[in-house]
Order: sequence, then structure tokens, then C-alpha cells
Amino acid sequence: MKGRQSTSLIRPSLKPYLGIASVLLILWTGFVLFVYYKTQESNMKLIDMGTVLRWSIAVVLGTALLAYSGHWWGKAIAHERAEFVAYKTKIMAQASEQEATQKRTYALEIRGVGIGIYHDHQSEIWKLIKKKSNNFVSIYSRDPKDYDASVDSRETSRDIKVRVAFQHSADASVAYWPIPVFAIAPPKQPSDVGAADNIVNGRNAATLGRR
Repeated sequence: MKGRQSTSLIRPSLKPYLGIASVLLILWTGFVLFVYYKTQESNMKLIDMGTVLRWSIAVVLGTALLAYSGHWWGKAIAHERAEFVAYKTKIMAQASEQEATQKRTYALEIRGVGIGIYHDHQSEIWKLIKKKSNNFVSIYSRDPKDYDASVDSRETSRDIKVRVAFQHSADASVAYWPIPVFAIAPPKQPSDVGAADNIVNGRNAATLGRR
């Protein structure tokens, strides 16, 4: 369908050429008849008039056909050039848009963060960092005697920190679901069954349920 429309737009109108050819034929036929009658009056002998008229018609129509074909060919060339320029412009515009898209910067918006270390969590940790005022020194004691080394104490502390971290981070994301939630934890222990189970346990511990 598109090819037919394109051809109809390129093809020049045939009516002007037919009109010019008709006028030329009429004028030429009138001229030949005028000469014929003049020669008859002068008793001069002429060649076959039918042959003259046939050749005249052939010459006029052939010239009109050549002119029409040249016009059509010229319009086709111009149309192809215009299409090429339009295509080139479109490709350049797409390339520029793609390049601009690649140059765009993106930002990650954090809606909730949960953190728990030792007996502290959230703002308590930030207060200790501010009080320490040293980025190269831990806010906690380096003496092992200051910490309870029992397994029960460490597991209890771990469970509390998991609940607190999920409570302060994932709880804020529920209202904006399904935004992604990232969970970062210490290296996997032999007792761990997998990240999915840990996340489920942490969610349940934080009383987030299945919201």
C-alpha cells in the first residue's frame, strides 16, 4: 500500500503531455493540409499524405513520451534523495537520543535503613560515632574481656539485631511495595539454611508478617 502511494506521488500527471501532444498534432495536421491544398492549386505532385501524417503522429507522441519519462525519472531521483535525507536525519536523531539517554544520571533513593551492632542500633550508633569523632577508630572496646563470649548470649544478641534491622528498614518499604529490599549480614554460618529463610525469619521477628 505504501509503495503504491509513493509511486502515485512520484508519477507526474499525464494530462499536460497529452494536451500538448494533441495541440501539436492539430497544428501539424493543419499545416500539412494547408500545404496539400496549396500544391493542388499549383498542380504539384506530393508524396503520400498518409505516410506523412503517420510519421508526424509517431514523432509527436514519441517526443511527448520521452519528455514524460524524463520528468518521471527526475521526480523519482529527487524523491529518493529526499527519502535518504529524511532517513539519515531520523537515524542521527535516534543516535543522539540514545547517546543522551546513556549520559543520564540515576539516583538510588533509600527509604529505610536498619542497623544493629552490639547493644546499640540506629541513631544510638550514629551518636557514638559522633562522640568518638574519629573515622579510623572503632566506637567499641577492643578488649575481649568486655564482651560476653557465651554462645547463648551471642545468639540472643544476633536475633535482637536481626529483628531491629528488619523493623527499621523493611517496615518502611511495605507501604511502597514492590520496591527492592537489600539485606546485608555477616558471612554465612554452618547453621544457616539460606538467605531466603533468614529473610523470612527476620521479617517474622520484626512482626512484618506478609504485608
